[in-house]
Amino acid sequence: MKTVLLADDNQDMIELVQLVLQDSGYNMITANDGIEAVNICLEQSPDLVLMDLNMPNMNGFDATKNLRDKGFSNPIVVLTSSESEDDKKRAEEVGCNGYILKTMDMKDVEETIDHYLAEVGGLL
Repeated sequence: MKTVLLADDNQDMIELVQLVLQDSGYNMITANDGIEAVNICLEQSPDLVLMDLNMPNMNGFDATKNLRDKGFSNPIVVLTSSESEDDKKRAEEVGCNGYILKTMDMKDVEETIDHYLAEVGGLL
């Protein structure tokens, strides 16, 4: 079973993504801030990371850069409410593989996860 780390400090979003991932057959672990996300990734090496940009202690940009600098190569996909072109550009510059806007339609999340996990060794 593929494991997805969700780095987000919003409990409602965590619960929503967890429902999507469980229905799709993925295992989910969570981090509530960027520091925790970095530590979990380096210890457990999840197959994919969904990274919020605005979190306490360390934001998603810095967490992604930190992970890439330490050799973490699995996909990191931004999951944010920011529609800013500057944020999209910066996310790409620090090493994010994709960018998903938080919406109530979680189909985009499921499709993006399936896409990136298929690229790194096939589904389930």
